[in-house]
Formats: sequence, structure tokens, C-alpha cells
Amino acid sequence: MITVVLLAAGKSSRTSTVKQLYPVKGEYLINIQIRKLHAYGFDVAVVLGHEYKKIRTVLDNSVTIVHNENYEEGMFSSVKKVFETLDEEQLIFCHIDRPIPDLAVFEALLQSEKAISVAFYQGEKAPPIRIKSSMKKHLLNSNLKRLDHWIAAEDDVDYLEVDDPKVHYNANTDETLKRYFDE
Repeated sequence: MITVVLLAAGKSSRTSTVKQLYPVKGEYLINIQIRKLHAYGFDVAVVLGHEYKKIRTVLDNSVTIVHNENYEEGMFSSVKKVFETLDEEQLIFCHIDRPIPDLAVFEALLQSEKAISVAFYQGEKAPPIRIKSSMKKHLLNSNLKRLDHWIAAEDDVDYLEVDDPKVHYNANTDETLKRYFDE
């Protein structure tokens, strides 16, 4: 079974509420995202940091929770924490504040033979991103501070054109949360 990691450790500094607990039709955004990934047949791991205790209480036992105490160091610290914690053949990373794309996007990432596969939509990269465990040591030893910088420095990367504009939707403000998730 493939594990999809939902990166949800950040502070949500540009929104009036933590994005993980943004209400959508009577549910929290984090649970909607998890349910969609489960519907695709994936195991789900969630990385929490800011408001860890509060957010953890709304999650059920169907997810693996990874606590990133160093979440203020940025998203790459969460990716590293997952590779330190989980022992999986490969992991796919999604963001809490981006709608889960169509299953075809995940299938395209998984078909790649490269160690890293990145979705591309209309010539621009976007999550989700799949990373094989063969990159674990190299990733954990990297001095770079950002995931996109680390990927750009790697050779074994497949940039896959996908046909789902949702990979570019980034709900990092109250207005965009409402636009992308309240529809």
C-alpha cells in the first residue's frame, strides 16, 4: 500500500484560522483531505507541528501522525521528519492547503521509474511529489532549507505533465480557502 503524506505542520500565518481546522460543510479541512486520499486507496500519514495537540484531537486512528517539533524550520523539515519516522518504499507528499488532485495525478507519479517524480501543470511544477526511499540518506543529509531547492539540485527527477489544474490551487489566504474548499 502506498502512503501519502499530508504536510500540515505550518502556522497558517496568512489565514484567520489554522488551515487544518478550516470548517468545510461541517467538517475540518484536514479530515476532508484525509477522506479523499483514503477513497483513492492510500494509507495516510499527517505531519503536524503548530497546534499539534489541538489538531491531533480531530484525527481518528486511520492515519499515522508524525510530530515535527521543528516545523518552524519550514516544510523541508517536515519531509525530513517523515523519512526519519516512516520506513516506506516511497512516499507521496501533498499539502493541507491544496485540493487533493485527481487519482490520475498520483498514478502518473507512481509510474515513473525516477527516484523523484513531480507533477507539472502547464509547464509549472506543483505538488504532489513522490520520493523513493533510495533518496532517504541523501535527503536527510542535505543542508538545503527548501524541498524545491533540494529537488532542483537532484538528477534523478521526472517532471510529469498532468491535466489537473488543482495541483496549482494554493489556499493560503481566507479568500482562497473559501474559493477552493467551500464550492
